Amino acid sequence: MRRIFALALILAGICETGIAHADAVPGPSFTTQKVAGGVYALIRNEPASLWFNPNNVLIIGKDDVIVIDSNLTSEYTREVLAELRRLTDKAVKYVINTHWHEDHIIGNRVYRDAFPGVKFVGHRSTLKDLPEIGGANRQGSIKNGPGFLDLLKGKIQKGENLAGSPITDEERQGYTSDIRLVSSYLAESAAFEIVLPDVLVDDQLTLTQGVRRVEIRFLGRAHTGADLVVYLPRERILISGDLIVHPVPLVGSTSYPLEYGSTLEALLALDAKVIIPGHGPIMRDTSYVRSMVALLRSLKQQAEASNLRGETLEQLRKNMNLGNLQTVFTGDSQHRKLIFANYVTQSATAAAHKQMAEAETSKSPKDAPK
Repeated sequence: MRRIFALALILAGICETGIAHADAVPGPSFTTQKVAGGVYALIRNEPASLWFNPNNVLIIGKDDVIVIDSNLTSEYTREVLAELRRLTDKAVKYVINTHWHEDHIIGNRVYRDAFPGVKFVGHRSTLKDLPEIGGANRQGSIKNGPGFLDLLKGKIQKGENLAGSPITDEERQGYTSDIRLVSSYLAESAAFEIVLPDVLVDDQLTLTQGVRRVEIRFLGRAHTGADLVVYLPRERILISGDLIVHPVPLVGSTSYPLEYGSTLEALLALDAKVIIPGHGPIMRDTSYVRSMVALLRSLKQQAEASNLRGETLEQLRKNMNLGNLQTVFTGDSQHRKLIFANYVTQSATAAAHKQMAEAETSKSPKDAPK
């Protein structure tokens, strides 16, 4: 299992995306849901697994359109563009990238080519993190992708899962979806052209469409150091990006677990009536988000206690006990347990350990114990 986790983590560098749920693959890539006048959520239909596309949101105003997030490849983004053109002939004025993970940003060039005047909105740190961390992750994904495809195809053929146990229908659907997504990614990889944001957000930016206000807010570090949420105060609709992911929360290797819970609490303070997550179904209450806060609070407390004991990362992972908090998200599903292990037990603990080590290193001499 250790080798499988290592391979999955390398490949997940571009797709720290959590899990959207559907019953079967193949099928429609997304389902379009009208959330309010001129506001449409395109909810992905891929099943739970290790690779994903994000939900997209189209905000259609009197004169123009705002799109939230592009997709894993141009292929998938062109499907979203076709749906947009079915809904309206207005031009896209802004594409808001909720963060710099490539499943939310690679398709930017589709909008640039279709609408030459479009502006791309992102957090300022994207300018550094996407070329540096994202670039390294991209190279790892391209290098290891073919081996991952062979592994999944072989497992399906043998009728076993990644752990060597009999494969379930849920796992088979997930692996099949992964194969399609990875194949699309690799097929386009030679022609990747990363479009960086040209409208930068530090804390907050407000766009308008007539009487509609579109508030773009940075609430704090969480899933990445660049997470933006989009809030429509008149409609009380919140588009969360990957701050919220269903059914298994994505914390991930580029996360800030010690701050994640507090950032979600700031999100809850917006008191939205409708939440459109980065992956998963539309939410009309906050119960799932509060479960995420409880999970992250426990992870933070245990990581800090481990640090006080001077434990290594391996000791932290061995002693981490999320118990019933994990069961809320995974139930009895062995596939969701694998996803949880990949994105929480393995990568989130590593990210928390790294945060604490960096905090120790950055202490000034006056802060050091005498």
